[in-house]
Amino acid sequence: MNKSKIGMVLLAISLSVSAPALAQDPTAVTGTLSATDVGVSPISGQSASDYVNAAADGDNYEIASSRIALSKTKNANVKSFARQMIADHTTTTQSLMAALKNPDRTITKPSPKLSVANASKIELLKKAPKATFDQLYMQQQMQAHQTAWAVHKGYVLDGNDPALKQVASTALPIVERHISTVKASNVAGM
Repeated sequence: MNKSKIGMVLLAISLSVSAPALAQDPTAVTGTLSATDVGVSPISGQSASDYVNAAADGDNYEIASSRIALSKTKNANVKSFARQMIADHTTTTQSLMAALKNPDRTITKPSPKLSVANASKIELLKKAPKATFDQLYMQQQMQAHQTAWAVHKGYVLDGNDPALKQVASTALPIVERHISTVKASNVAGM
């Protein structure tokens, strides 16, 4: 693993895109990666409730796993990436929760409890030896972001709730940026 390469890529990407820039760039909200680029297909036919639960579970996993990374890694670049994951996924969670506040429809607020699959990933990270932690964390990040991309892209393409569709379209370029960062870092074994 080339630590300086990881650091340069993480720093460049974290500095190159900010939330205001996304709001001003109309092409940013559509996303630029294809299913082939990401390695998964968008999930079609999601109900609003299914989208909300999947998006929240993904954000909760990202935040929890990245907090573990901050405590376990010695790699400054991985720490920087983990901080960015916490910041970005906290923002996407806030957007999702704000979109639920709509008097015209009722969608149950998602549970803060992780899905069984994501809880299992967290347990693996907690038990991972420090020597292999970074590799496992970044591999899990790739998988989690592929899932997040499929969820958000699917809802952008055929979601039926305009407020949630806006949340998905705003989250999509953030998720794509994270996928690009993980791929460029070459830590995920790609």
